[in-house]
Amino acid sequence: MSRNMVRWLAALLALALLATACGDDDDGAAGGDDAVEDSDGDDDDSAAEEIDYEAIGLWDDGPCDESLEPLHVGLITTFESPVVSLGDQAVALEASAEAFNARGGANGACIEVTTCDDGANLDQAVGCAREMEQAGVHATINDQSTAGQAEVSEAMAAAGIPRIAGNPTNFDWGDPNLYPLDASGTGSTFMMPKALIDAGVTKIGAIRVDSPGAGALLGLLEGVYEGQATFEADVPVPAGTTDFSQFILSVQDAGAEGAILAIGEQEAVQVVRAGQQLGSDLTLGVTLGTFSHAAITDFGDFAENMAFTWSYPPATADLPVYDALRADMAASGEDALQVENLKASPMRSWIGLYGLLYLIREAGTTEFSGEAITTLLQEADPVPMLGMFGDEDWTPDTTREGLFQRSGMNHWATYEWDPEAEAPGDLEGNWVEIGTANFADVLCGSVLGAPEPCA
Repeated sequence: MSRNMVRWLAALLALALLATACGDDDDGAAGGDDAVEDSDGDDDDSAAEEIDYEAIGLWDDGPCDESLEPLHVGLITTFESPVVSLGDQAVALEASAEAFNARGGANGACIEVTTCDDGANLDQAVGCAREMEQAGVHATINDQSTAGQAEVSEAMAAAGIPRIAGNPTNFDWGDPNLYPLDASGTGSTFMMPKALIDAGVTKIGAIRVDSPGAGALLGLLEGVYEGQATFEADVPVPAGTTDFSQFILSVQDAGAEGAILAIGEQEAVQVVRAGQQLGSDLTLGVTLGTFSHAAITDFGDFAENMAFTWSYPPATADLPVYDALRADMAASGEDALQVENLKASPMRSWIGLYGLLYLIREAGTTEFSGEAITTLLQEADPVPMLGMFGDEDWTPDTTREGLFQRSGMNHWATYEWDPEAEAPGDLEGNWVEIGTANFADVLCGSVLGAPEPCA
């Protein structure tokens, strides 16, 4: 292995942490078997009654049959830690299961959910993998371990539990037991410069986590975006920092016009606030996994200095299937799942469960096991994604050339904030799509992607 390859791989180890930048903060609730409470609000019930599920590509077969053997799904993530808090992903899976159970479950069988907090700890994460096996989980959905990714991946494969809509990291990019929808948080690190380019910014800085491996991030980005942008500044954010204005000023002083925020959510919010307070002209490249509608409106006019990237639209998008997604999340009664607070990362729980249930429904499967679900995933025809990923559908068992082999669908988009754009309900302002990109094409020719010429 060449010295450059070792250096690149060291950077990718650091990106396993960056993948969690799409997490929740203190407005998210921790998951658990009893994490979802029913909402008695008439507004949620009436909204659900108005939805024509068949017309938007879903179904409503009435309540699931509790006498049938259930489909058992699970999720492992860090509910809350000093770095990230992803409990809203667990709560969203609970809420999704409850909603789909009211519309027929899995071919009539009810969906049961087991979630486990890995505590951002290796031993606890491996313990969660064992818990999934002992609980009889048939598949996990939207799992996102922040410690022990390699060990969890190995344990889940050994247990025969496929991982659907999981968040791929460099530890499991080649794991055939992983069936991601997209390249997730790690992938978004490589798509943020594209968002800035779509916004007209070609002189870019990186405000990133402070670790030896992450120091090689700019080298990776230069290889991906050669000829499209230059990278003017490499600004690490040390742990425990309280003055975030220095990072904005460092990028400006280097002559950059914008900066990607390859840091955890709490730090990203502080950097944006610092830019707002300084009245900076920098354009900040961020992800929809980090910022909710409510968070963006709090930034006022400075929100227009941000370029957002994600593989599917925000919760406030005018997309027919999102009428169901929003209603299902709101019915939970959880603050973090109300549309104004709903980020992209917990939405993946609903989307992943939909994909699995579609496969089960099409195949007529009524007996569930890890082996049976794995066979469905490996033999699946493309699953219609109902416009969530542009016009792309999901073929679960897809492996690509390059290091990033299991990256799901290729569709990504760039959004800007328009305070005048229409949004659901009484919300003011919305994101507007300004560009799209193909993930495999972006990585083509770099150390991460397929060699040129790419198909």
